[in-house]
Amino acid sequence: MTDPTRRRLLKAAALAPLAILCGARVRAGGSAAAVEATFTPDPEHPGRVVDAGLASLSYETSELVNPAFFSARNTSLVKLFRELNPHGILRIGGNTSDWTTWSGYHGKLPVERHTRYGTPTKMFVLHPEALHELAGFLEATGWRLVFGVNLRIEVPAMGLALAKAVRRIVGKHLLAIQIGNEANNYEPDYRAFDADWKTYAEVIGPTGIPLAGPDTGANTDWVEAYAREHGAANVFLSRHYYRGPAGKGSIGDMLSGDPAFYDEAAAIVRAGDAVNLPFRLTEANSYYFGGQDGVSNVFASALWGADYMLALAARGVAGVHFHGGTLESVEASLGREATAAKDGDLTARRNAVSSRYSAIAGDVELGFQPRPLYHGMRVAQRFAGMRMLPGKLVTGGVNATAYAACQGRDMQVALINKDAARDVVVDVCRVPPSAKGELERLHAPSLNSRRDVALVPAGTATSDAGGRARLVVPRGSAVLARWRG
Repeated sequence: MTDPTRRRLLKAAALAPLAILCGARVRAGGSAAAVEATFTPDPEHPGRVVDAGLASLSYETSELVNPAFFSARNTSLVKLFRELNPHGILRIGGNTSDWTTWSGYHGKLPVERHTRYGTPTKMFVLHPEALHELAGFLEATGWRLVFGVNLRIEVPAMGLALAKAVRRIVGKHLLAIQIGNEANNYEPDYRAFDADWKTYAEVIGPTGIPLAGPDTGANTDWVEAYAREHGAANVFLSRHYYRGPAGKGSIGDMLSGDPAFYDEAAAIVRAGDAVNLPFRLTEANSYYFGGQDGVSNVFASALWGADYMLALAARGVAGVHFHGGTLESVEASLGREATAAKDGDLTARRNAVSSRYSAIAGDVELGFQPRPLYHGMRVAQRFAGMRMLPGKLVTGGVNATAYAACQGRDMQVALINKDAARDVVVDVCRVPPSAKGELERLHAPSLNSRRDVALVPAGTATSDAGGRARLVVPRGSAVLARWRG
């Protein structure tokens, strides 16, 4: 869950107000006049079609210790998965996949392992019951599965036994098996990883079980090399992303974006194109070590999430799996004990038992609820099946982004105002002339709100005869508009 390449803090002048937001109310109007901006999509140069599995999720393997978590009987979680994306992909892996053993394997196993932080691991035993319940959950949600088997334990026979069990039990819902999690944190270089990876691939591959990888935490060069050498044996390429470590995160840093990583993602997409493979970020979120409280779990993360996903979709990334789950599972992945507050109302208690960056809060006992990030993911998922369009945004200095896509004669636009102090009025050009657009707004009381986040219908916006529509985007909010051609 560590990505040491993500340590960049972009210091744009437009972000200065974020350093002092401290509960600033998000509302239209105020003493400062709204800033005028323009956004001009380019329908003549359409980009890629957004994958149906864009908005996806990632959880630790240790979450399967409780078979009731991923179960068709867990109806509140099933409902949230389906509402987020009826065609999503669930990735099961993370650090705890390196410490998970399969109950059906009876060969010799190491007695003790250690985390990368030096603390002894807690080994997890996975039983068939958990996989049967998981299969029911996938059937109920319509999601597919990416499942990670242990590489670090260096027992290929157990990896094969587990991969076979997953395929047998999950069946048609299995998209791919991944070998290892963030091996860049324990292998000295790509060649060492490749040699160890082959010991697993050489026994799993001949069975016809689909593979994907390399599932590295960082190291884009590893993904490019893997594509060249193993592309024919895989169904997609993968790596992870975190902006930086928890403790150093801030709303201003998060909302500044990360164009350097977008360039890396585009490079991996090109490597995938060369071997006809899509690229998925199978584990991603704002700040690793479980997320930053007051940053990863507040409304600002919704704006960041929508912006981040659409920036990647525009560059050809097929899917983003935001990591999350219970506080216990994520803390266990770091070799730490979880301590959750037990007071407060139901919403507060669900938040307390959840990792700080999880898009969905709750557990089997308390039930589940969406977090702010969940709503940002819904905005991005609205683009699934549409073809992204390039465009030019002139913001007048406001920290805002814009994305456009088309499908047939329809056009859709997302305008994301990440500025804490300034509203913006955007003239959107080249939309279908004289068309009535359907509007939705993503908003909350403030950028640091933990509650009262909503993505709701907000009326219409009619374009003029010249194909221009005028949209107001208050500070700290987003607007989604779709015009029928």
